[in-house]
Amino acid sequence: MQSSRFSALRIIPFYLFLLPLFFVLHGYTEFYGLIPLIESINLAGIYLLAGLFLFCIGWLLFRNGYKASLFAFLLLAFNFFFGPVHDFLKQTFPGSFISRYSFILSGAVILFGICILLLKKVTKLPAQFIFYLNLLFIILLLFDSFRLVIKLNTLPLQLSIDLKKEFTPCNDCTKPDIYFIVADGYAGKQELKDIFNYDNSSFENELQKRDFHLIADTKGNYNFTPFIIASMLNISYLEGLEGSNTSKNDMRICHRLINKNKVLRYFKSEGYEFYNFSIFNIDDQASLAKPTFLATKTRPITSQTFLYRIQRDLWYHLVTDFNFQFAKNKVIYRDLKNNNKLTELTMQTVHNKTLKPKFVYTHLVMPHYPYYFDSTGKEMPYESLYESNMKNKESYISYLKYCNKKLLELTDHILKNSKKPPLIILMGDHGFREFETEVDKKYYFMNFNAVLLPDKNYSGFYNGMSNVNQFRIILNTEFKQTLPLLKDSTSFLRQ
Repeated sequence: MQSSRFSALRIIPFYLFLLPLFFVLHGYTEFYGLIPLIESINLAGIYLLAGLFLFCIGWLLFRNGYKASLFAFLLLAFNFFFGPVHDFLKQTFPGSFISRYSFILSGAVILFGICILLLKKVTKLPAQFIFYLNLLFIILLLFDSFRLVIKLNTLPLQLSIDLKKEFTPCNDCTKPDIYFIVADGYAGKQELKDIFNYDNSSFENELQKRDFHLIADTKGNYNFTPFIIASMLNISYLEGLEGSNTSKNDMRICHRLINKNKVLRYFKSEGYEFYNFSIFNIDDQASLAKPTFLATKTRPITSQTFLYRIQRDLWYHLVTDFNFQFAKNKVIYRDLKNNNKLTELTMQTVHNKTLKPKFVYTHLVMPHYPYYFDSTGKEMPYESLYESNMKNKESYISYLKYCNKKLLELTDHILKNSKKPPLIILMGDHGFREFETEVDKKYYFMNFNAVLLPDKNYSGFYNGMSNVNQFRIILNTEFKQTLPLLKDSTSFLRQ
């Protein structure tokens, strides 16, 4: 009876399709809160079709379903688990030929050639072998499903409780349209003066003519963007960090908090409609920007695969070694295309006719490197967009002057076309960080910060404030909250 119950597992090679399901489910569970569910489902569908395609190729080679399934399985497994193996070789044998693509790919071709020869000679695959692989991936799927259920049942409950504790409804508030515009890497006045010997008063004066309030000596609480935004949008310091920008644990914490952040949940409870023009997935809305230096959409899962690693390094060599124009456009100009796209979407949203107030979060990777234009708007030569130029102070200041003009155009468009006075936050997340020599760490945090409130009541803002109190002050001033201000401090994180 028991033997017949498991007979299908001994006969049918389910493992070919269980493998991609496990790979995606494991990645989704590992990075829960970071990857949209629909994107994970689509990725699983793509991998299942890939498995079917490879099975068809295997059928043409062997004319045997069992052999074709194992052939396709081995190719999928090589693709899925290439990254960890490659990283292990690089860490164990740094600088050695063993970790080079030329050696790994040559060895892989030889091994797969041997596998094909062996499969052609083998007459039949053992039933125990098929049963073992099927059972292994069923157990792995059940284990990750259990882990996912635990996460699903704990995180949402915590978020719901926090919201009710900290906020009160504001039924008689005017509820202006809110534009939260982050200019990534926009240094503060003191850093521009000390490090660049540059006076940014002309831009500040233009903003003041438009009734913006310039907040002096502000700073980000962390030195990397995901941590800063997670802290700002949750009006609190982050807990449980390992303190590294490359820590998977820290990235999970940041992106989960950004996705289901307190500020947006409060605004939605007040009837706001959210527009995500940022570089993050927020409120389960996938970022409309193509991924660059941040983990978005399914990249946390796919970044470990063979195809991703080859594409990443192949595009780099096509750009640097062969100077292929189409590769340049794909890699080097991605941030520029994102900036243009998100700016245009923000401008279009101003004209959207809706009964609900708007909360628009726009995140532009500027004046952050690459420095695409000079101060006159002339496009910089491609050679200056290499990473080696990110420390060029002259290029940064020249690009900052160009960005000032674009930011003024954006704010003017919002002011001119808004039907009622909007609330605009225009700020950098952190300061300039690409130093050639060691400097005081305080400069990493110094950011630009300007606010326009409809009622021009800026009494709550104070010089030296940090980003964590930005929305606390705005919510207290404009939405009659009574949130206490937190002590301003900074945490320097490792790369």
